[in-house]
Amino acid sequence: MNAVTELAPGVVAPLELIPSDAPFSESQRAWLNGFFAAILSRPPAAPALAPEPAVVLSILYASQTGTAEGVARKMAKAARARGYGANIEELGRVGVAGLASRTPCLIIASTYGEGDAPDSAQAFAAELSAASGTPCSGIQFAVLALGDRNYPKFCQFGASLDQRLAELGGARLAERIDSDVDVAPAFERWREALWPLLPAAGNAAGSAPASGRSPDAGGDEADEALDAQGWHRERPFAARLIGNRRLNGDDSDKDTRHVALSLKDSGLTYEPGDALGVWPRNGSRQIDALLAATGLTADIAVVQDGVALGLREALAARCELGRLSTAQVIRFAAHFADRELETLAQPDNLAALSAYLDGRDASDLFARPSAAGIDAQTLVDLLPRMAPRLYSISSSQRAHPDEVHLTVGVVRQTASGQKRTGVASGHLSDALFPGASLPVYVHHNARFRLPKDPAVPIIMIGPGTGIAPFRAFLEERGARELTGRTWLFFGERRSHCDFLYQDELTAWLQRGTLTRLDTAFSREGKGKNYVQDRMRARAAELWSWISEGASIYVCGDAQRMAKDVDRALVEIFMSEGGFTEASAQLELRHLGANGRYLRDVY
Repeated sequence: MNAVTELAPGVVAPLELIPSDAPFSESQRAWLNGFFAAILSRPPAAPALAPEPAVVLSILYASQTGTAEGVARKMAKAARARGYGANIEELGRVGVAGLASRTPCLIIASTYGEGDAPDSAQAFAAELSAASGTPCSGIQFAVLALGDRNYPKFCQFGASLDQRLAELGGARLAERIDSDVDVAPAFERWREALWPLLPAAGNAAGSAPASGRSPDAGGDEADEALDAQGWHRERPFAARLIGNRRLNGDDSDKDTRHVALSLKDSGLTYEPGDALGVWPRNGSRQIDALLAATGLTADIAVVQDGVALGLREALAARCELGRLSTAQVIRFAAHFADRELETLAQPDNLAALSAYLDGRDASDLFARPSAAGIDAQTLVDLLPRMAPRLYSISSSQRAHPDEVHLTVGVVRQTASGQKRTGVASGHLSDALFPGASLPVYVHHNARFRLPKDPAVPIIMIGPGTGIAPFRAFLEERGARELTGRTWLFFGERRSHCDFLYQDELTAWLQRGTLTRLDTAFSREGKGKNYVQDRMRARAAELWSWISEGASIYVCGDAQRMAKDVDRALVEIFMSEGGFTEASAQLELRHLGANGRYLRDVY
């Protein structure tokens, strides 16, 4: 029964498929053996090939934290369902000349920092800015710009990209759409506006072949893996608080918390470099101050997104009551015809407007005489919607399978004569107790990952709470027993009370998980000392690591620290590598485009 013979080249079948003790005569058994052998000898049928799509869309993204990349994948999935081919690529890897072979191109572009391109697209942005003539002639494009209206240069990179492509000869398929923090509504409008404007797909819906996909884009499988978890921004998981300890000593004037949340039974997964989205609630002090300013009572019924609820609950969970934004002031001034604020919001009064916004919140704005007599529904309609806060995850899931950890700097200040606490940091530190739940979701950031090759050296620069992802990096490497050089630059105010995770860092140094640790404590000694100063002091060694292929990671404050670190790196490239200032800047941009200079700054 187990004897075999080759029936055709590459095809092997048993000589006797019907056992001798089967209830058949010898002639019947011989016939059945021959029948089944003949079937098995047939070569396998070739799989049916889906027709090639007539139109392949190039979907390009410029992403800093992964949001634009995620939108690009959703667009590709929708395009393939309509019969288009779809290639997903990072804009920074294409170059201006490369756009000609990628038409029609649909571009999803985030704005970062002060109206800048994401790190991965800065070299592309510089090239686009310097281009002249009509190098984009014949290119059809459409831009979806992502941003945050709380920042003055809202969607600036996407707007500049749209303008320059048109100036250089490109043809708009559709008008640019700008998206606020909640991307979904703008993305849907942009996508639906595009379908009738695109060339006909020329393929049956849902039959796009594998060739219409970028091999490194993640594709539908990545989308399905995320969807399978069931938890996302609009459907968060209720994570239970299991730990909240202060990391600073008693002498510190800072309040930094290590927050541990349980993900048990959630199915949520994350990698070092990802962030946790947290939906906070406004505190009672902020709500009471706004109710007092408007004269409204807490139990008045209002409607938001078709849901009826009491005013206090709406203010607690669905409205932003904290720091004022330029857009919020402009909207308020227009609604109430507040002449003073309308004047203040003029483009030539930005300094005065910035001074007005500093330290004020919703209660200050709606206490203005122009808002007297406001009704509850108008109040909630004028207030910005609550947005989730993203915190860099400071743990490895390999080390803590059912947990996720955060490193939270609690914002506490006195402004306009009142004590104020950050909405999310205050909620995490003051309002939650062990066992309480918090709505969360994982925000995947594929651009801030450990190198695929664990032998690649890594340089981590993370002062203050910027240490969070690097604690996750080191936990991951320790759990996997990885070797390879690692170098951490950490800074804070005072070593005796602000040295976050000191015991853990010391243990990693002893085990070899962390190769080098350089610290800078700014309030010790005669002069202030910051991480960028420690970098300059180690310039020759840093250059050696970078020359040998090290990846550089930066996490922390975008306004000052990240710029100072960027400047220090430029100086090191000049002093140790012989670069001019312009070529050093360009080299950093190329490192960003190639995934070797990665920043998670805020």
